[in-house]
Amino acid sequence: MSEIKEYDGFKKALSIISSSEIIVGIPSRNSAHTIGYVLKNVTDGLTKYFRGKKASIIVCDGFSRDGTAEVVNVFRKHLPVPITIVPNVKSSGKGGAVRTIIEIASESKNLEALVLVDSDLRSIIPEWISLLTYGAMECGFAAPYYRRHKYDGTITNFIARPLTTMAYGIDLNQPIGGDFGLSSRLVRILKETDFWKSNPWVMLFGIDAFITHTALANNIGVCEVDLGVKIHEPKDPASGLKNMFVEVLGTIFHLLIEFRKSWSMKVIREIKEPLKIKKYKIPTMHPWEVIVSKDKAYEEFKRGLSEYREYYDKIFSRKTLSMLYSNMSVKHGLSRSLWAKVVYEAFTKYLKTNNIDEKERLLSSLFSLWQGRLYSYYNETWSLSLEEALKEVTMQIKEFFRLRDKFIAVVNYGHF
Repeated sequence: MSEIKEYDGFKKALSIISSSEIIVGIPSRNSAHTIGYVLKNVTDGLTKYFRGKKASIIVCDGFSRDGTAEVVNVFRKHLPVPITIVPNVKSSGKGGAVRTIIEIASESKNLEALVLVDSDLRSIIPEWISLLTYGAMECGFAAPYYRRHKYDGTITNFIARPLTTMAYGIDLNQPIGGDFGLSSRLVRILKETDFWKSNPWVMLFGIDAFITHTALANNIGVCEVDLGVKIHEPKDPASGLKNMFVEVLGTIFHLLIEFRKSWSMKVIREIKEPLKIKKYKIPTMHPWEVIVSKDKAYEEFKRGLSEYREYYDKIFSRKTLSMLYSNMSVKHGLSRSLWAKVVYEAFTKYLKTNNIDEKERLLSSLFSLWQGRLYSYYNETWSLSLEEALKEVTMQIKEFFRLRDKFIAVVNYGHF
């Protein structure tokens, strides 16, 4: 890592984190308006709850153009915890920043826990740091449990969570939450794995799924920590999430193949809940409303049905294709069971596809069908409370879990 203005070099970064027992890593990009708030709460959490531990903070910034690095450099002059800021030179996305943080953190021989938090958080409080650190030390991997608006986290609820639960039988609410606690053992495993090179999306938005599945596949103990409400920078799924959709789904498909011996050999009869840690009473807040457009979701769904008609002929079985183009689906969107079948059959096609461009085309074609599932979900839950809407998400997860034997058969034996 060479010296770049506003950033520390590798040697300086190592000197700052040297012998740290607890390290907090913050991947950032264009977060000047929130990074100071995040840093203040992180340092408050470290000084309040870990006074006897040596702690430090690593910010890995993606060459922000809004002054994020400058804000960090101002704050670190006045905060009581050592902070290093380094550039993300590994990729244009979050995964490269997290990999850099992991590599630097692993150099501390005294490391007990690495906590990762996003830089755009508006609801982080000092207790988040204590909970994630405690969860990492006690269990090995601490995932967040948030209270989110019913239309926030749609990639989580309709892709990452159902597929992760299907494979490992443990229903983590936020397998791609981003705010994680990692034990030193998990940090070492992540640093040394070769899967960084084989997965084209892990250096981008696929990083959170990569961390979660690596922990589960390596039998790292898992728990959830109650962080209350997550308020960050949400987006309408129909407008700004296509890249994230492709990168997350592609990463999970890839990991299901890479880790097939770990998950497919497990005999799982029912879905289990993870251990939940509620060490502190987190302030009660209502999640910010996420404004979505049903019309945009429907338009994208209809566009995909038209544009990919011939391509879908090559992906889906005749029965599934007939259901996709039935009057019911075209008018109302995809049902829970149809969406699960679509993802399963797409995974089968992904297994047989070697060319990365073809894989990306396959994943991109599914974006429109995901919008069809969301359109159906919006209509089903428009007037429902958060708790009532979450019941629909739970039912979606169960539809994926019912297909577990089929996923196992195809990943191990190619049976479709």
